[in-house]
Order: sequence, then structure tokens, then C-alpha cells
Amino acid sequence: MNQYFPWRRPIKINLPLGVKPQLIRHFSIGLLYPITEETLKCREEAGLSPVPPTAHQFPEAANDIRTLIKAMKVDKAIGLDLDTMEYLSDDNTR
Repeated sequence: MNQYFPWRRPIKINLPLGVKPQLIRHFSIGLLYPITEETLKCREEAGLSPVPPTAHQFPEAANDIRTLIKAMKVDKAIGLDLDTMEYLSDDNTR
């Protein structure tokens, strides 16, 4: 690939501090926001299942998310260790 795109190199993505916990939540359970009692009640009132079809309902989906993140090397680009769900350093913030 480098022979065709010699100037292409890995990009380090700068993340705002507020995004970091949301990404960890998304990579862990497949949902950016927490499921509260209010969320459960609103979903039931709307005729939906109380628990959204995420890794809350399908735990194996969280593994699929992590597999895709590793394959696309997003974890390296944002400086996240997917095994510990911790950021490697704070130099990737704005």
C-alpha cells in the first residue's frame, strides 16, 4: 500500500475529554448513553422493548464491536487499550 501512497501515514486522532468516556462505553456495551429508569419507562411507553437492541441485550455484540475497532485500528488512532479500556496517555486530547 505504501508504494502507491508513499505520503500516507498513521493519523493520531485528538479527542475532546468529554468524548473519551463515551467511546469506552460504546466499545464496551454498544451504547453511548446510560440506560436509566426514565429511558426504560419512555421506551415502554413508546411500545419498544425496555432494553435497546445493543450489547445490553446481546452481550456478544460488544465483542463484535471490539473486533471491528481493532481491525480498523481505531484503538491505536485514539490511543485506547481495548483490553483494559484505558487511554494510553492524555496527549490525544484537545
